[in-house]
Amino acid sequence: MRTICLLAGFIVIAMSAWSQNLMLNQEEPEDVIAVVGYFCKNDTMTYARTTSKYKIVEGDTTTTNYFQEEFMIVVTDSTSKGYKMKLIPLNVRFKEAGDEDEEDNFMMKALSQTLGKIVCEFTTDELGQVQRIDNWRTIRDEVKKGIKLMCDTLYATKLGMDSIMPRRQLENLLQLRFTTEDGVRESYEELDELFGLHGSTFDIGDQDKDTDDGDYPTHIRARVGYTTIEDEENDFEGDYAISTQSTATMPVEDLMDIGFGAVSLLLSDMASDSLDVVRDQVLDSLKTAMPQGVEIKENAYFGYFLNGWPKEHYYEKIIDQGAGKNVESTSMEWISRHWNIYIRDDESTQNKDI
Repeated sequence: MRTICLLAGFIVIAMSAWSQNLMLNQEEPEDVIAVVGYFCKNDTMTYARTTSKYKIVEGDTTTTNYFQEEFMIVVTDSTSKGYKMKLIPLNVRFKEAGDEDEEDNFMMKALSQTLGKIVCEFTTDELGQVQRIDNWRTIRDEVKKGIKLMCDTLYATKLGMDSIMPRRQLENLLQLRFTTEDGVRESYEELDELFGLHGSTFDIGDQDKDTDDGDYPTHIRARVGYTTIEDEENDFEGDYAISTQSTATMPVEDLMDIGFGAVSLLLSDMASDSLDVVRDQVLDSLKTAMPQGVEIKENAYFGYFLNGWPKEHYYEKIIDQGAGKNVESTSMEWISRHWNIYIRDDESTQNKDI
């Protein structure tokens, strides 16, 4: 609990400080910043990543999910058309056994531990944007084995599981996600966090924008600029960052559709009219409690070294339901590096301790 609260506070501090850490006035003014990767064969970066989910109700915080991992990104080939890379898992840590909601995290833990043993090979274009997962079929086959073992354990230890969902149905449902390359890629959120903005160009400065491009009308604030040198041993002149804050409002009807849609899939034998009665009762209560709808806030920060290697990434999503808040957060920082260019003579440019 203490770790989660500290993490949440750290992210809030990072997001509120971006206006101080991004410099908008340069000696040689530029209009835009392009996120481009200038990588070399055998370049290596190691990252630490933490994800968490928790609920806040009347000031009390309840952790529902906590996950830490370390992984390495290695450039195995560099050509004029792009880069070959590997994501190599190093270690994974979940909440300790016995913590609350342990059973709810059972399947996620099993799948993550399976992926934590597999090296992901992928290809990017010349700008650093991920184009494909090269060994997705191998990952699919290994995950299929992991799902089978997970179901063996789940149905052997949780009595009555068959009455909730037949084993074959659950196994097929879990495997469905990994039957295509797109499905496999969705399981590697790290790749989007690291390389999702590569190939994009951003106007330097502050921006405020209202948009209807997403699911709901959204107001976006953004800042793009060069970062200050806070650590002379590890930061470079020319490092840059993109920071965004967005706010949207979801009608309570849509929130209900999401929740009851999942319920209807799992409990397909429940009489539809009974489910509709319950839905209407809950919907009336929500409309009374949240007449303006559900507020969704998202904060994101992407920091890069001058050569396009990702330096740090923060993300926070807050769903404010009036009586309580659901929070998702991700924090990722580099912990060691070895580059074949942009490298100084002292060893401090190759490794960073946290």
